[in-house]
Amino acid sequence: MEPALSAVAELLSAASRAGHTVLPPDVVLRTCSPEEIGAALADGSVVEVEWHGAPALALADVAESEELLADGLLGLAEENRLAVVVGPEPAARRRALTDALGAGVPSVVVDDAHLVGLDEVLAAVEDLPEEAVLAIALDNALPLGAVVGAVALDVAASGACPVLRAGAAAPRTALDRARVDVAAGRWPALTAADRSCVEVAVGGPDEALVRIVQLVTTSIPRAFDASGEDVVVLLAPGSVDADAVRRALDDAGAPATQATVLDGPPARAWRAVVLVLPGGAVPGPTRALVYAALCAGTEHVSVVHGSDAAALTALLGATTDRPRRTRLAELLAP
Repeated sequence: MEPALSAVAELLSAASRAGHTVLPPDVVLRTCSPEEIGAALADGSVVEVEWHGAPALALADVAESEELLADGLLGLAEENRLAVVVGPEPAARRRALTDALGAGVPSVVVDDAHLVGLDEVLAAVEDLPEEAVLAIALDNALPLGAVVGAVALDVAASGACPVLRAGAAAPRTALDRARVDVAAGRWPALTAADRSCVEVAVGGPDEALVRIVQLVTTSIPRAFDASGEDVVVLLAPGSVDADAVRRALDDAGAPATQATVLDGPPARAWRAVVLVLPGGAVPGPTRALVYAALCAGTEHVSVVHGSDAAALTALLGATTDRPRRTRLAELLAP
């Protein structure tokens, strides 16, 4: 049986699950006493590091991983064997890398890097074949997953290596255009002519519940021949209660359609997505989460909301993700 974590280590562990690798002492002192901090430093579970030119606290193993990764990445950068590739399409990211490297240059791509943390990238560095280039690739409009650190963003921000931008194909459908607009912080102007992405205006949660059931059981199956496990309902926090949606879907004979809270990057893609946003003054999801929901539907997304275009544009104009407290960018900075 492993010993229980100290209050300080538990706080830092919780922070690491939210992506942070360090916490300033004043944040820790809101929860833990100076004596508890001293004891955690003494037993070696927590270490003091420098962050933004001031002392900070970190879990010992996380600090070690961050430093080892920084050393490995700096070595690759010095040999011109490190790059970050950003763009919405994996195939386009690979083409951009190939074009930059030239024919015959071996590479290893850590793709979907918004879902990759310190230890995974460290393993890729340690296993990298000799002479190969390590490319950390992602769609940087997507939200970061529940991983330790923000490796791809930190590497890009450090200036230690080139950042390649992959172009994307011209949008062909309303859903394609909606993704481009939302990634840029604009609410899309949707029309009835293209049903790949539609808005469904509602007056409140009760009406939203009715329209969700209608979309899942009637509209989407009729228009796209998609039902059951091919459809998902993604509920932004503050919109509609997830249990109420599940009960309504069960009662309507659609228990195979999943209803889940949109609190991070969706785990997979579906043919059709029903995205439910809160209305009125309720705080909404970040732009990155809305974009992720649009990307989760391969053929269709219905956006159920009770806001007007101005409110939705203001929502998308907000920050994409809360910044994570990490020091990798500082460790890599020239």
